[in-house]
Amino acid sequence: MLISRRVTAVALAAVVLLTSVSCSKLKEFQSAADTMTQAFTAINAKIGADPADYEEVLVNELFVRVEAINPHKRENVDNYTYELGNVDVGPVDVSRNAPGAVEMAAFKGNTVTAGLLAQVMGAAPKDSGVAENPVIEFVQVKKTNANDPAPLITVEVKGPRASKLLHYDMTGALVDVNPV
Repeated sequence: MLISRRVTAVALAAVVLLTSVSCSKLKEFQSAADTMTQAFTAINAKIGADPADYEEVLVNELFVRVEAINPHKRENVDNYTYELGNVDVGPVDVSRNAPGAVEMAAFKGNTVTAGLLAQVMGAAPKDSGVAENPVIEFVQVKKTNANDPAPLITVEVKGPRASKLLHYDMTGALVDVNPV
């Protein structure tokens, strides 16, 4: 009877510990999703289009950056960086691109959701196989080639003894894992 109570107490403690760890991670990713939602809302307001035509999304612990086609002058691409609640805008040099490449490389901004990115960020450390202290360096959403039908999500995960690049499709499914 005493052993049964101890086993039950240990099992209950394990469930509580796992639940608190899971809730902690869930809150962390929900917070990241909330911040990214605020960033995308502010960036799209600055662009003046929702959905905007994105060329690239880059997320790291400091900022969310979007390269997007200027809806008022479509031959121009601008860089929108959301950091500390502000959006800074700067030009992007697209002079080396072939005619039409900018339009071909574009994807609708509403295909990139904060929830999807948070989901991928939650899965990437485990999916990477980096065993020791895996940390996400950046998340990038971009078409690999201008004529690809959809962008890929690229995540770099680093640890002290390994670094990996992971690719996910726009449903959040893991496509491949490669050493850096």
